Formats: sequence, C-alpha cells, structure tokens
Amino acid sequence: MKKLLFVFILIYIFNCTKEIQPSREDVSKIYEQAMKAYTEQKYKEANDLFLAVTKKSETRELTGNSLFYLGEINKATENYGKALISYVAASTYGIKTDESIKEMASLSDLSSLEKAVTYVSEDIKPFLLYTLATKLQSESRESESEKYFSEIVSNYPRSEYARKAKYISRHKGRIRVGVLLPTSGSYRQDAISVKNGIEIGSKDKFFPLYVDTKENPVKSYKEAVRLIQQEKVSGIIGPLFSRNSFAIACLCDYVGIPYISPTATKEFIDSTGENSYIINRTIEQQAIAMANYAISSLGLRTFSILYPYSDYGETSENVFSAKVNELGGTIINSIYYKEGKRDFQDELKTIKAGQPDAVYIPATTSDVPAIASQIKYCGIGSQILGADEWKSNEIFSQQVEASALEGVIITDSPFHPTKSFLDEFNLVFNREPDRYACLGYDAAILMGNLISNPRDKERLKDIQLTAGSLGSKSSYKNVSIYIINKGAFKLIK
Repeated sequence: MKKLLFVFILIYIFNCTKEIQPSREDVSKIYEQAMKAYTEQKYKEANDLFLAVTKKSETRELTGNSLFYLGEINKATENYGKALISYVAASTYGIKTDESIKEMASLSDLSSLEKAVTYVSEDIKPFLLYTLATKLQSESRESESEKYFSEIVSNYPRSEYARKAKYISRHKGRIRVGVLLPTSGSYRQDAISVKNGIEIGSKDKFFPLYVDTKENPVKSYKEAVRLIQQEKVSGIIGPLFSRNSFAIACLCDYVGIPYISPTATKEFIDSTGENSYIINRTIEQQAIAMANYAISSLGLRTFSILYPYSDYGETSENVFSAKVNELGGTIINSIYYKEGKRDFQDELKTIKAGQPDAVYIPATTSDVPAIASQIKYCGIGSQILGADEWKSNEIFSQQVEASALEGVIITDSPFHPTKSFLDEFNLVFNREPDRYACLGYDAAILMGNLISNPRDKERLKDIQLTAGSLGSKSSYKNVSIYIINKGAFKLIK
C-alpha cells in the first residue's frame, strides 16, 4: 500500500520535475544539500533534491522527512494541493502531519482532496471526507457531496464529522448566500468560529457558499462579484474586517441584495443602504455603558483618555467622549499611542497634570501590563477604566504588580447565547460556542429574516441576537461591568 502511495505521489506531484539520479551512498549527502537549499529558500533546487532522496532512499526517516519538506516547499509557494498530497505521503512514514493536512485541506483543489482521501490514514480520513463533501456542496454538486457525507456516517459513525454530516444533510437550505471569511492565515480561528455559527443559524433558511478571502480586500471584492454574478447569491455575509467591508456593502446595495458583516465595527458600513448591517457593536456598546456607569453610578465628572491608534481605539475614544459630553461630563484630554509602545511616561505625565477623576484606557491585552505598571509608578490616583481587552487572564501572568491592576473597572463584550443555540452547537461541534460563533449565528439568523421577508423590517425588532445588536439605543444595557479584585474579575453590574 505504501509503495503504491509513494509511486502515486511522485507521478502526481513531480512528473514535470527534472530527475536527479544519485547512487545509494550519496543519498545522505543529497539530503544535506536539500536542507541547505531549503533553509536558503532556494525552493526549486530543494524540491529537486528532496525528490531525488525519496526515489533512492531506503531509510524510512529520510524518505518521510523529504516528503514532509516537499510539503513545506509547496505550501510556501502556494501549491496547496501538492502540499496536501506530500503531507499525506509523509504521514505514512511516521511523520506527524495531521495539523498540516488540516491546514492545507481547506485550501486545496477538489482533485487533490479526492486523491488525498484515498491514501490518508483512518485517523484523519473523516475530516478530509467532510472537507471534500462541503466543498462539493458549495459548488452545487449535491449528489457527489451526499456520497461522501454518507460515507462518513456509515464508516465513522462516532466521529464529530458524522454528527456534522447528519446535521448538514438534514438542514440543507435552498437559497444560496455567499460567505466571505479568511479561513487561512492569522485570523483563521476567528473565521472558523464565525463559520461554525453560520452553519447552525442557516439551517432551513439558506445554503452558505464559503469563500476564503485570505485577508485580502481585493480578493474579497472580486469574490463578492463572482458570487453575485455567477452563483446568483441572495445575500452576502462577511468579511471579518471593517477595511474589507465597505466596498462590498456598496456593491450589495447597488445590486439590491442584503449585506451583513458579523464582526466589522465601523458604523459607516451600514450607511450604504437600508439592507446593509453591522451587528458587532460591542465597542460602541461598551464605551456608552462605561461612560454611563462612570457618571451616573460612580459620580465621576472629569476624564482623560489614553487609547491605541487603531479602529478599536479610535471608535472607543469617539463614542466614550460623545457620551460623556452628552451626560454633562468633561474630557480634559485625549491622547493616542501606537500599539506595542512600551514607554508611556510622557503621556501619563500629561494626564496626571490634568488631575482627572478617571482615565479611560481601551488598551489591547498586550499593552495593558506596561500601561498599568507605569500608571502606578507615576502615582496617578485617578480611577482607571478599561474595556474588554483588559478582561484576560494574560494580564495576570505577566510581570505586573497586583496592586497596579487592583480596582480597575472594565466592560466586557455582550455575549448571551440562547439555550437552543448552545444545545445545537454542542450537538454538532461537541463544545461551547465562543463570541465569534455567536456573531456568525446572529448574522445567519438576520440574513434568514432579510431574504425570507425583505419588505417586513418591523419583524427585525423581535429577533433575539446572542452577541450582536441592531443598534437600539438601550443595547448598551446588555454590557457587563467588572472590577479587578485580588487577581480576579468580579462582576459588579
């Protein structure tokens, strides 16, 4: 079996590669040359040398390692289908490549996936079958996808993919909706969470056609055009980021279909038309909730703001300032900084000189330790207010005195999954949903309502969202407020 797989791999991947014919005693030296070329990123040379090793080596270790590095080379050069096949081949020689196989599967073409399924080990085969089935389904090749779903259920009934296969087969929607998510790259986990939530929320409402945007705004727009023109989708969900969303919202408004971003935060996105929506209003909600709590409950009147120069920081600063002014408070000064900065002495001296009642700091988790430590060092006695990025146990694991964090009041993102959603998510994915999964679910629920009753906007008021918001003035009341007390987050509202 392994010999057949080995021959297949070489013919399939490298049939156009110039062959090198070493003697058996030279194989180890060629492997060393291949590694040197690989580390120097001379991928073509390394590819030829590793191939020569796989053809002549009689050592499992050398063969397996060479196949693995052939996978790494093809991954680096974006030949994802070839990379997948190489990783599968390497796994038959005892190399642990499961995570690499999973990463490449979502990026690979159908032909490569079909070949990989034939030869992959039983441990990971249900995953590859499921990936192949969903890709076929997204291309409207229903009979072929159903064949693979049935194989999962029949041959791997106890796997999590059997549960997913049963669920999807039972709840296939007829209306098609495009979903743009960066399912590869640094935001892959967040994208997968959103995707999982959409799978639950879309049942009996529509069929989601997923596209990997690779975090690229141009690709996102081009794929949106393709989904509209070729796939005839009835709406679009995604991408994740505000910077990628505005142009797509405009496009959807122009062609007259609904658009929903599950995670973008810039309010101007939903100003493109009456069918464009953002639901992740957590930054706005938190800033309003904090301003309201600080003034109405704590009696604070004067504020300084220290915020990162980012979408997150700027939105927090703008909304908090506006609400403070509306409630009769005063913003003494507002100072921005570049994320990752480590020396805040100048900014904190300016803040201290203004003697505010409180300092609002919507900092990111990685910036919190440096800021908190230097606030204590500078002797600022004002009440410190923070946002959801403070609510992470990571801030306790770094070198920060406990007293520097003690008493800080922070807000948290609204996150209230319903029992029905929790039950369904657990049934399919065998775990609890995170906030991104809830936002994906909310986006799917909203999209289902928009495409089934496009003229009845009044009924949207009755939609129960688990983490998102349609922008009602009272939505900030769903925000939870905590105080840091003895190294823990204590709920106070």
